Amino acid sequence: MKKEDVEYYLYSILSGKVYLKIDNHHYTSLPNTVDEIYRANLIYRSVMDDIKYDNVMNWDDAQVVSARLGYWTPQDEASLKQLETMLENIKLELFLSYIQLDKVKRLKKQIRGIENGINKSYINKYRMYDVTKESIAQNMKEAYLFGVSIINENGERVYHPENFHDWDDSIISIFKTYMVDNHIDVKDIRYIARTEPFRGMWINNKENIFNRKLASEWTSNQKLLASFSRMYDNVYESMECPEDSVIEDDDILDGWFIKQRKDREKRQKEKNLDDRFGKIKDGAKGQEVFIMANNPYDAKDIYNINDMGTMATIKNRNEKIKSSDGATSHAHLPDVQMDLRMQAVQETNAHFRKGR
Repeated sequence: MKKEDVEYYLYSILSGKVYLKIDNHHYTSLPNTVDEIYRANLIYRSVMDDIKYDNVMNWDDAQVVSARLGYWTPQDEASLKQLETMLENIKLELFLSYIQLDKVKRLKKQIRGIENGINKSYINKYRMYDVTKESIAQNMKEAYLFGVSIINENGERVYHPENFHDWDDSIISIFKTYMVDNHIDVKDIRYIARTEPFRGMWINNKENIFNRKLASEWTSNQKLLASFSRMYDNVYESMECPEDSVIEDDDILDGWFIKQRKDREKRQKEKNLDDRFGKIKDGAKGQEVFIMANNPYDAKDIYNINDMGTMATIKNRNEKIKSSDGATSHAHLPDVQMDLRMQAVQETNAHFRKGR
């Protein structure tokens, strides 16, 4: 981002206000108060109740119709989850190989492609949301929040809450259109959070950074900026803090987070298994240990405690068993055969050394 863009977006977020000139009149949209947000939620519930028996689908019904029409099927949902898992795995791979520039370039191209596929999937998934009761109620809620936030150049409300159902929403529509057209991308907010001048502001005065006592009254962009700032706090305070080149690259840092999470989950699983089945690794002394699982969830946890090499061994054994006619003895398993050959070589070498 250019310096002037950073400054523009930053102070736009810090202010939380939106200024517009409409028909030679100046209007300002202020951040909503807690009471306004509460009243907006009451309106949402009231609208949902008013149209309860109307011939309008709710979101659950719309998803059923969407599946019947082929807009969004269970197979599409499964494919979306596969894309999200694939994205996570590639970001992890990106972090593990971030010093290999050619590979980084290739992986980043894959990431952009997968993200594009995920975005398109979500568009299809919520294709019918606009015709649901929830959408009608949400639009009313948003209209109220916009309306009560707008004041004119004299500091007077343009829309009065008690006349909500009689509002002429022409000014509201202009504000909504402007907000959509001037939306600040999440990646830009993330960039602002980790760079100056905001990084210094945050470190020195994070408790009062937005000059509003209640975090519940922060705008959505303010909440995002604070969340990313806390995220970077955690990164810098980590015992395994990555180098600056990692922190400055969103995709690679995401991979670092994924690795941290997976390592933490693995440690927790190992601890849980130790608590339930005893000190497995300490008692194994490098040998195989067979643990009987009580259910599929236990079986999955037990399997995942194996390292990558052991998982590869298990996979090779299963392939050997499937490809064999009849039973397969332990001695004929690929890894056992390799161990036996290595043992034979070692014994031969030892024999020749004794002969000398």
